[in-house]
Amino acid sequence: MSEAVNRLLAYLRPFEADSSPGSSDHVNGVSTPDKMGFTGMANELLAVKDVDRDRIRLLARREVAAVLRRERRTWVHTVREEFATYYPLAEVVRWLGGDPFIQIGRHASVNLHAIEHIIHYGDRLYRVRLRDRSGTEITASRSGAARLASVLKAQG
Repeated sequence: MSEAVNRLLAYLRPFEADSSPGSSDHVNGVSTPDKMGFTGMANELLAVKDVDRDRIRLLARREVAAVLRRERRTWVHTVREEFATYYPLAEVVRWLGGDPFIQIGRHASVNLHAIEHIIHYGDRLYRVRLRDRSGTEITASRSGAARLASVLKAQG
């Protein structure tokens, strides 16, 4: 059965595994999601570990509400869950691509469809509230606020 799983993983190949099977990043010959090499290709799925259920989830771009960098980890937020990863934020942001994602700060990129509301509280000062289970709020940086303002003006 584990050979079938390995063949499926090789077929899906959303991430390139470390080439040396004896590496400490492997568990029984299979890479753990936190140690997989993320290539950032648009058609890939993002492997994240659900610690509570001890499962690996494969997320599509459309499932991601936001990615945030905090506490030396990159947190991937969906509507229902958050996943702590070791992926570099820049690689995940590159994988997310452009529309509907917008980088609103050095440490945050959000899906415009996942925004519940935006609070404008001064010149180029915005606070974004996500439509996720914890109602995550993110303060946009000055450059992120400018990007957000231009998107809002374009939408009318």
